[in-house]
Amino acid sequence: MNEAQLYPAAIEIQVYAALLLKFFNQALFERLRQHGARISSLQHGVLRMLQFETLTISEISQRLGLDPSTLVRAVDSLEHKDLARRGSDPNDRRRNPISITEKGDDLVTQVPMISDQDPTFQVLQNIGIEATTQIRDLLCQVVQEFPEGKTVVDLMSDQTNNP
Repeated sequence: MNEAQLYPAAIEIQVYAALLLKFFNQALFERLRQHGARISSLQHGVLRMLQFETLTISEISQRLGLDPSTLVRAVDSLEHKDLARRGSDPNDRRRNPISITEKGDDLVTQVPMISDQDPTFQVLQNIGIEATTQIRDLLCQVVQEFPEGKTVVDLMSDQTNNP
């Protein structure tokens, strides 16, 4: 594929990825609302990350590719709702590791990232496991090319193989 062909393909991928994210987030937001959880999909994602390890704002920022200032507000809200807790590192006063609380862990356990009722899940069911696996593998290949991509792919692999 030459450069002239690559631009339109890249734009299409960007649009499709944005739409998929929108559909996944809408379904997650609805599940959160049904459980009475007044948190965003970003906050739910942060809690899911914290289920597996204690992280700093900087580490979460790197993995999600978001500005730390965006995450500070999200974590402040999680802390205010007693879903996450900031700690302190006795070896480095500038480092404030964030951990999930029991209440936060309960919420994440009750509200899965995806449900078989989600429209996107149903579409993946319709196209079949072979096509779904191909899409996943190609996305994994793309993500690994970005900074922190390999780390994210490895973490996803660990989490999906050890639920």
